[in-house]
Amino acid sequence: MKIQTADALEQAARKLRSADIATHGDEVKHVLHDAEARIHQFKEEVGVKYQEMEAEYHKKVEPVETIISDHPIPAVMVALGVGFLFGMLISKSHD
Repeated sequence: MKIQTADALEQAARKLRSADIATHGDEVKHVLHDAEARIHQFKEEVGVKYQEMEAEYHKKVEPVETIISDHPIPAVMVALGVGFLFGMLISKSHD
């Protein structure tokens, strides 16, 4: 969502920069160029952060997936037990 917004703002900045503006044209072009540069930098930072988060997620989730695929029956039993306990806690809190 943020990347799409940044793309839209960057396109708008390009259009305004290329437009013929009669009054204060150089100042407006300078401001728009600066805004475009900041948006580009923001897009790069967001992309790097997203890649870091994805790598960290895979690093933490992969061992869990391996354990579950190696031992499916105990994994299902543990999930059922946790679900049962969670259900008991919820039902007692409503009473």
